[in-house]
Amino acid sequence: MYGIGIVGLGTMGRRLADSIGANPAFTIVAAYDPAATDAVIPMAGSVAELVGNPAVGCVYVATPPLTHEGIVRAVANAGKALLCEKPLAASPESARACVDAVARAGIPAAVNFPFATAPAAVRLKELVDTGALGDNLSAHLTLRFRQWPREWQQGAASWLAGPEQGGFTREVVSHFAFLALRLFGPGRLTECTVERGPMGTETRVHAVLRFASATMTIDAAVDGDQDEFNRFEVKGSRSSAVMSEWYRLTHESGDIAPVRADARQIAELALLLDGRPNRLATFEEAAQVVSLIEEILRS
Repeated sequence: MYGIGIVGLGTMGRRLADSIGANPAFTIVAAYDPAATDAVIPMAGSVAELVGNPAVGCVYVATPPLTHEGIVRAVANAGKALLCEKPLAASPESARACVDAVARAGIPAAVNFPFATAPAAVRLKELVDTGALGDNLSAHLTLRFRQWPREWQQGAASWLAGPEQGGFTREVVSHFAFLALRLFGPGRLTECTVERGPMGTETRVHAVLRFASATMTIDAAVDGDQDEFNRFEVKGSRSSAVMSEWYRLTHESGDIAPVRADARQIAELALLLDGRPNRLATFEEAAQVVSLIEEILRS
Protein backbone atom coordinates (compact mmCIF):
# COMPACT_ATOMS: atom_id res chain seq x y z
CA MET A 1 0.00 0.00 0.00
CA TYR A 2 1.29 3.43 -0.97
CA GLY A 3 1.10 6.37 1.43
CA ILE A 4 -0.13 9.56 -0.25
CA GLY A 5 0.31 13.14 0.89
CA ILE A 6 -1.90 15.83 -0.67
CA VAL A 7 -0.90 19.47 -1.07
CA GLY A 8 -4.03 21.54 -1.66
CA LEU A 9 -7.59 20.66 -0.68
CA GLY A 10 -9.58 22.78 -3.09
CA THR A 11 -12.12 21.32 -5.50
CA MET A 12 -9.63 19.11 -7.35
CA GLY A 13 -7.71 18.08 -4.25
CA ARG A 14 -10.86 16.91 -2.49
CA ARG A 15 -12.27 15.27 -5.60
CA LEU A 16 -9.18 13.18 -6.24
CA ALA A 17 -8.79 12.46 -2.52
CA ASP A 18 -12.11 10.60 -2.71
CA SER A 19 -10.77 8.38 -5.51
CA ILE A 20 -7.47 7.85 -3.69
CA GLY A 21 -9.31 6.82 -0.54
CA ALA A 22 -11.46 4.38 -2.51
CA ASN A 23 -8.47 2.59 -4.07
CA PRO A 24 -7.05 -0.22 -1.88
CA ALA A 25 -3.55 0.41 -3.23
CA PHE A 26 -3.39 3.74 -1.37
CA THR A 27 -3.81 5.31 2.02
CA ILE A 28 -3.95 9.07 2.57
CA VAL A 29 -1.34 9.85 5.22
CA ALA A 30 -1.76 13.62 5.50
CA ALA A 31 -2.58 16.82 3.64
CA TYR A 32 -1.43 20.42 3.73
CA ASP A 33 -3.64 23.40 2.95
CA PRO A 34 -3.56 26.49 5.18
CA ALA A 35 -7.05 27.46 3.99
CA ALA A 36 -8.71 24.13 4.79
CA THR A 37 -10.68 24.25 8.04
CA ASP A 38 -13.04 21.29 7.70
CA ALA A 39 -10.76 18.53 6.43
CA VAL A 40 -11.13 15.04 7.90
CA ILE A 41 -7.65 14.13 6.63
CA PRO A 42 -4.77 14.54 9.14
CA MET A 43 -3.14 17.90 8.43
CA ALA A 44 0.56 18.70 8.18
CA GLY A 45 1.85 22.09 9.22
CA SER A 46 3.79 22.80 6.02
CA VAL A 47 4.77 21.38 2.65
CA ALA A 48 8.17 20.49 4.11
CA GLU A 49 6.57 18.55 6.96
CA LEU A 50 4.29 16.69 4.57
CA VAL A 51 7.06 15.82 2.10
CA GLY A 52 9.39 14.83 4.92
CA ASN A 53 6.90 12.41 6.48
CA PRO A 54 8.47 8.95 6.08
CA ALA A 55 5.02 7.39 5.63
CA VAL A 56 4.43 9.53 2.52
CA GLY A 57 5.76 7.81 -0.58
CA CYS A 58 3.90 9.88 -3.17
CA VAL A 59 2.72 13.49 -3.18
CA TYR A 60 -0.32 14.78 -5.08
CA VAL A 61 0.01 18.51 -5.84
CA ALA A 62 -3.37 20.24 -6.26
CA THR A 63 -2.40 23.90 -5.88
CA PRO A 64 -2.42 26.88 -8.30
CA PRO A 65 0.08 26.68 -11.18
CA LEU A 66 2.51 29.33 -9.94
CA THR A 67 3.22 27.21 -6.84
CA HIS A 68 3.96 23.99 -8.73
CA GLU A 69 7.64 24.44 -9.47
CA GLY A 70 8.66 25.00 -5.85
CA ILE A 71 6.65 22.04 -4.61
CA VAL A 72 7.86 19.80 -7.45
CA ARG A 73 11.45 20.65 -6.52
CA ALA A 74 10.81 19.85 -2.86
CA VAL A 75 9.20 16.49 -3.69
CA ALA A 76 11.93 15.60 -6.18
CA ASN A 77 14.67 16.50 -3.71
CA ALA A 78 13.03 14.18 -1.18
CA GLY A 79 12.96 11.34 -3.72
CA LYS A 80 9.19 10.90 -3.45
CA ALA A 81 6.86 9.97 -6.32
CA LEU A 82 4.68 12.76 -7.68
CA LEU A 83 1.30 13.42 -9.27
CA CYS A 84 0.82 17.08 -10.20
CA GLU A 85 -2.30 18.91 -11.31
CA LYS A 86 -2.48 20.58 -14.70
CA PRO A 87 -1.36 22.92 -16.01
CA LEU A 88 2.13 21.91 -14.97
CA ALA A 89 3.19 25.56 -14.82
CA ALA A 90 2.26 29.04 -16.01
CA SER A 91 5.36 29.47 -18.18
CA PRO A 92 7.42 27.20 -20.45
CA GLU A 93 10.53 27.98 -18.39
CA SER A 94 8.91 26.85 -15.15
CA ALA A 95 7.48 23.75 -16.83
CA ARG A 96 10.93 22.83 -18.13
CA ALA A 97 12.38 23.31 -14.64
CA CYS A 98 9.80 20.83 -13.34
CA VAL A 99 10.69 18.31 -16.05
CA ASP A 100 14.38 18.66 -15.24
CA ALA A 101 13.81 18.29 -11.49
CA VAL A 102 11.95 14.99 -11.76
CA ALA A 103 14.39 13.69 -14.39
CA ARG A 104 17.42 14.41 -12.18
CA ALA A 105 15.74 12.79 -9.20
CA GLY A 106 14.65 9.76 -11.21
CA ILE A 107 11.28 9.68 -9.45
CA PRO A 108 7.99 8.33 -10.84
CA ALA A 109 6.05 11.42 -11.89
CA ALA A 110 2.90 12.23 -13.85
CA VAL A 111 0.45 15.06 -14.47
CA ASN A 112 -3.29 14.73 -13.91
CA PHE A 113 -4.79 15.09 -17.39
CA PRO A 114 -7.97 12.96 -17.17
CA PHE A 115 -8.13 12.52 -20.96
CA ALA A 116 -5.19 10.15 -20.53
CA THR A 117 -7.57 7.49 -19.21
CA ALA A 118 -11.15 8.65 -19.87
CA PRO A 119 -12.96 5.94 -21.91
CA ALA A 120 -14.15 8.45 -24.53
CA ALA A 121 -10.63 9.81 -25.09
CA VAL A 122 -9.06 6.34 -25.15
CA ARG A 123 -11.61 5.21 -27.73
CA LEU A 124 -11.05 8.34 -29.81
CA LYS A 125 -7.33 7.57 -29.90
CA GLU A 126 -8.13 4.03 -31.08
CA LEU A 127 -10.27 5.45 -33.89
CA VAL A 128 -7.42 7.74 -34.97
CA ASP A 129 -4.67 5.14 -34.62
CA THR A 130 -6.51 2.39 -36.49
CA GLY A 131 -7.48 4.64 -39.38
CA ALA A 132 -11.20 4.26 -38.69
CA LEU A 133 -11.70 7.98 -39.31
CA GLY A 134 -9.68 7.87 -42.52
CA ASP A 135 -7.06 10.30 -43.78
CA ASN A 136 -6.76 14.10 -43.94
CA LEU A 137 -7.63 14.51 -40.28
CA SER A 138 -8.77 17.82 -38.84
CA ALA A 139 -10.03 18.77 -35.40
CA HIS A 140 -12.21 21.62 -34.15
CA LEU A 141 -12.66 22.66 -30.52
CA THR A 142 -15.58 24.86 -29.49
CA LEU A 143 -15.81 26.19 -25.93
CA ARG A 144 -18.32 28.59 -24.36
CA PHE A 145 -18.65 29.79 -20.77
CA ARG A 146 -21.41 31.93 -19.34
CA GLN A 147 -18.89 33.37 -16.90
CA TRP A 148 -15.25 32.92 -16.01
CA PRO A 149 -14.37 31.57 -13.53
CA ARG A 150 -17.29 29.17 -13.68
CA GLU A 151 -19.77 29.30 -10.82
CA TRP A 152 -18.37 26.21 -9.10
CA GLN A 153 -14.88 27.74 -9.22
CA GLN A 154 -15.69 30.94 -7.33
CA GLY A 155 -13.76 29.75 -4.28
CA ALA A 156 -10.60 29.93 -6.41
CA ALA A 157 -11.53 33.10 -8.29
CA SER A 158 -8.63 35.02 -6.72
CA TRP A 159 -6.22 33.27 -9.09
CA LEU A 160 -8.47 31.78 -11.79
CA ALA A 161 -9.75 35.24 -12.79
CA GLY A 162 -6.30 36.78 -13.28
CA PRO A 163 -3.92 36.62 -16.25
CA GLU A 164 -0.87 35.50 -14.26
CA GLN A 165 -1.98 31.89 -13.82
CA GLY A 166 -5.71 31.76 -14.55
CA GLY A 167 -8.03 32.03 -17.53
CA PHE A 168 -9.91 29.38 -19.49
CA THR A 169 -7.04 28.70 -21.89
CA ARG A 170 -4.82 27.30 -19.16
CA GLU A 171 -7.66 25.67 -17.27
CA VAL A 172 -9.72 24.16 -20.10
CA VAL A 173 -8.01 24.45 -23.47
CA SER A 174 -4.98 22.71 -21.96
CA HIS A 175 -7.02 19.50 -21.58
CA PHE A 176 -7.76 19.42 -25.29
CA ALA A 177 -4.22 20.46 -26.25
CA PHE A 178 -2.99 17.41 -24.34
CA LEU A 179 -5.54 15.22 -26.08
CA ALA A 180 -4.49 16.59 -29.48
CA LEU A 181 -0.84 15.81 -28.71
CA ARG A 182 -1.82 12.24 -27.82
CA LEU A 183 -3.91 11.89 -30.96
CA PHE A 184 -1.83 13.70 -33.57
CA GLY A 185 1.77 14.06 -32.36
CA PRO A 186 3.83 17.23 -31.84
CA GLY A 187 2.17 20.54 -32.61
CA ARG A 188 2.84 24.22 -33.15
CA LEU A 189 0.75 27.38 -33.20
CA THR A 190 0.29 28.91 -36.66
CA GLU A 191 -2.47 31.48 -36.15
CA CYS A 192 -4.01 33.15 -33.11
CA THR A 193 -6.10 36.12 -31.98
CA VAL A 194 -6.95 36.80 -28.35
CA GLU A 195 -9.43 39.29 -26.88
CA ARG A 196 -9.12 40.24 -23.21
CA GLY A 197 -11.42 41.71 -20.59
CA PRO A 198 -10.79 44.37 -17.92
CA MET A 199 -8.87 41.92 -15.70
CA GLY A 200 -6.47 41.10 -18.54
CA THR A 201 -7.76 37.54 -18.81
CA GLU A 202 -8.83 36.25 -22.21
CA THR A 203 -12.50 36.47 -23.14
CA ARG A 204 -12.21 35.09 -26.68
CA VAL A 205 -9.59 32.95 -28.42
CA HIS A 206 -9.33 31.85 -32.03
CA ALA A 207 -6.31 29.72 -32.83
CA VAL A 208 -5.00 27.27 -35.40
CA LEU A 209 -2.49 24.60 -34.42
CA ARG A 210 -0.74 22.22 -36.79
CA PHE A 211 0.11 18.80 -35.42
CA ALA A 212 2.07 16.05 -37.10
CA SER A 213 -1.06 14.40 -38.51
CA ALA A 214 -3.85 16.98 -38.22
CA THR A 215 -4.77 20.65 -38.06
CA MET A 216 -6.79 21.85 -35.07
CA THR A 217 -8.83 25.03 -34.76
CA ILE A 218 -9.94 26.54 -31.46
CA ASP A 219 -13.01 28.74 -31.04
CA ALA A 220 -13.39 29.63 -27.35
CA ALA A 221 -15.17 32.49 -25.60
CA VAL A 222 -16.88 33.75 -22.50
CA ASP A 223 -20.22 34.26 -24.19
CA GLY A 224 -23.85 33.13 -24.09
CA ASP A 225 -26.13 31.99 -21.30
CA GLN A 226 -25.16 28.30 -21.14
CA ASP A 227 -23.03 27.58 -18.07
CA GLU A 228 -20.51 25.60 -20.09
CA PHE A 229 -20.35 24.09 -23.56
CA ASN A 230 -17.52 22.01 -24.97
CA ARG A 231 -17.30 20.09 -28.23
CA PHE A 232 -14.23 18.48 -29.80
CA GLU A 233 -14.75 17.03 -33.27
CA VAL A 234 -12.21 15.03 -35.26
CA LYS A 235 -13.01 14.61 -38.96
CA GLY A 236 -11.41 12.31 -41.48
CA SER A 237 -12.07 11.10 -45.01
CA ARG A 238 -14.20 8.18 -43.74
CA SER A 239 -16.06 9.47 -40.67
CA SER A 240 -16.02 11.89 -37.77
CA ALA A 241 -16.09 11.49 -33.99
CA VAL A 242 -17.27 14.03 -31.43
CA MET A 243 -16.38 14.40 -27.76
CA SER A 244 -18.81 16.58 -25.80
CA GLU A 245 -19.84 17.21 -22.18
CA TRP A 246 -16.17 16.44 -21.45
CA TYR A 247 -16.55 12.66 -21.47
CA ARG A 248 -19.18 11.75 -24.07
CA LEU A 249 -18.10 10.24 -27.40
CA THR A 250 -20.32 10.00 -30.46
CA HIS A 251 -19.24 7.86 -33.44
CA GLU A 252 -20.95 5.59 -35.94
CA SER A 253 -19.24 2.55 -34.38
CA GLY A 254 -20.94 3.21 -31.04
CA ASP A 255 -21.31 5.94 -28.45
CA ILE A 256 -19.76 6.25 -25.00
CA ALA A 257 -21.76 7.92 -22.24
CA PRO A 258 -20.02 10.51 -20.04
CA VAL A 259 -18.06 9.09 -17.11
CA ARG A 260 -15.42 10.86 -15.04
CA ALA A 261 -11.88 9.50 -15.10
CA ASP A 262 -10.75 10.15 -11.50
CA ALA A 263 -10.80 6.51 -10.40
CA ARG A 264 -9.01 5.46 -13.59
CA GLN A 265 -6.34 8.07 -13.03
CA ILE A 266 -5.63 6.70 -9.56
CA ALA A 267 -5.59 3.11 -10.84
CA GLU A 268 -2.98 4.15 -13.41
CA LEU A 269 -1.03 5.93 -10.67
CA ALA A 270 -0.74 2.59 -8.89
CA LEU A 271 0.71 1.10 -12.08
CA LEU A 272 3.21 3.97 -12.31
CA LEU A 273 4.35 3.41 -8.72
CA ASP A 274 4.62 -0.33 -9.39
CA GLY A 275 6.98 0.47 -12.25
CA ARG A 276 4.53 -0.86 -14.83
CA PRO A 277 3.35 0.69 -18.12
CA ASN A 278 0.56 3.22 -17.64
CA ARG A 279 -1.48 5.81 -19.54
CA LEU A 280 -0.81 8.84 -17.33
CA ALA A 281 0.48 12.07 -18.85
CA THR A 282 4.22 12.48 -18.47
CA PHE A 283 5.92 15.67 -17.32
CA GLU A 284 7.38 16.01 -20.81
CA GLU A 285 3.92 15.86 -22.40
CA ALA A 286 2.63 18.39 -19.87
CA ALA A 287 5.52 20.74 -20.66
CA GLN A 288 4.65 20.56 -24.36
CA VAL A 289 1.09 21.55 -23.46
CA VAL A 290 2.37 24.52 -21.45
CA SER A 291 4.46 25.68 -24.42
CA LEU A 292 1.41 25.64 -26.73
CA ILE A 293 -0.89 27.30 -24.20
CA GLU A 294 1.51 30.07 -23.25
CA GLU A 295 2.24 30.82 -26.90
CA ILE A 296 -1.51 31.30 -27.42
CA LEU A 297 -1.67 33.63 -24.43
CA ARG A 298 1.30 35.68 -25.64
CA SER A 299 -0.59 36.48 -28.85
